[in-house]
Amino acid sequence: MRAHDVHAHYYPPEYVAVVREVAEQEGRHGDVARAFLQHRIITAVPTFLGALDERLRLMDAAGIELQALSFASLNIWHPDPAWRARLVAAFNDGCATVVEAHPDRFRLLASLPLPHVAEAVAEARRARGLPGFAGYSIPTHIDTVAIDDERFAPVYTVMAESPTLVITHPDGFCAPGALADHGMEWAIGAPFEDTIAAVRLLASGMLDRWPALTWVIPHLGGTLPFLLHRLLWRWKLEAELLGTDDHAATALERLLFETANCSPHTLRLALEVLPAGRIVFGTDFPFVDPRDLARPVDLVRDAVDPSEAAAILAERLDSLLTPMPSSHPTETP
Repeated sequence: MRAHDVHAHYYPPEYVAVVREVAEQEGRHGDVARAFLQHRIITAVPTFLGALDERLRLMDAAGIELQALSFASLNIWHPDPAWRARLVAAFNDGCATVVEAHPDRFRLLASLPLPHVAEAVAEARRARGLPGFAGYSIPTHIDTVAIDDERFAPVYTVMAESPTLVITHPDGFCAPGALADHGMEWAIGAPFEDTIAAVRLLASGMLDRWPALTWVIPHLGGTLPFLLHRLLWRWKLEAELLGTDDHAATALERLLFETANCSPHTLRLALEVLPAGRIVFGTDFPFVDPRDLARPVDLVRDAVDPSEAAAILAERLDSLLTPMPSSHPTETP
């Protein structure tokens, strides 16, 4: 059974080279860049940085035909807009190079140099012309600013100039200090970031304002399936008390939720409580056991009936991951 992976990460050499330059600078961004280069994920997982032959071997063994490459959570929030734009352009161009070499195996979900709005608008337009462009990747919050903040409206307007896929991704700062140890930052914090982003998309009216954007929430929406009944009850009560429309509940049918890091139990819960036909496949590669990339595929195949498994694993993503025609070279701004 074939699979298309909407949630996979990669750091191209072009991006790492710019990070090395930033690591020589003073300030928080320099500290973060140095920590990035020393991070155990970066130093210990070759498929994160390169090793495309090994990545393709793992994909083949798992039956994964296609991966959409996006930025992971080790983000360099540079205060200088020009440097931030350069970092992001290096990432997007590097991934586009991979797509050019393997056009049948990879797609690009482009990053943007947020929170710098003018630079993000420019990169959103430029990235749309890169080889294999299939959409964008946006953090669940943008340097501690909420995803639905009005200052980012010009960026979303440009992103929505044509029908486009957008995946959100946790950034690891859900509750600094409170989740700093015991592995809680990612095991607990990241799913809550997913949940917060999903609720903000639903409640803010963003889905109505930019209907051309198809949003994918990672990790089955974080804690959303478990808390959905409580949330819907609250929204219904508020709508009745205030005499407003309960638009957030109906907007739920317009989000997609991907399966990375789920279990058979959580997948079945999501299928039971989320709107029908809204779950797609993702692995969070390489944040899975690199020796067994087939496990996420097998989990979906074994947890649901064959027709639903085929829809989750590939069919719902077929049209969404079709690349837009490349219109110009990959020059860095």
